Amino acid sequence: MNIPHGAIPESWACIDCGINTAPGCSTREQMERGLAADWNNQGVKQTIDEFSEIYMVKPKIWKAAGMDAMGGCLCIACLEKRLGRTLTPRDFMRNHPLNQLPGTERLMHRQTALALDLAIDLVSKELPA
Repeated sequence: MNIPHGAIPESWACIDCGINTAPGCSTREQMERGLAADWNNQGVKQTIDEFSEIYMVKPKIWKAAGMDAMGGCLCIACLEKRLGRTLTPRDFMRNHPLNQLPGTERLMHRQTALALDLAIDLVSKELPA
């Protein structure tokens, strides 16, 4: 089975420091081999946990870091180093499924206020001026 380019990363390694941003996940090539060997349709197990840094930031943030849309993975530390600042919840794409996954403490800390930001936005729209 051939998986389309960009559907799964060629590598989960941060292109700057080399850390595996998804140690429980297969690369595209590994997934293709796993699915080809899955003769009884059991699937290929993937683990996303407190060791993972799988996320989606807004395209303008990714571009500001000098990254192309499918230019590879960056750990949170390397993305922040490229940006020259700490990520904020508003940098992440709201409602994106990848931003609902578990992750490292550092990733969760950057995203923690995401729900708070949404609530503040909602309340501020409902309050009379």
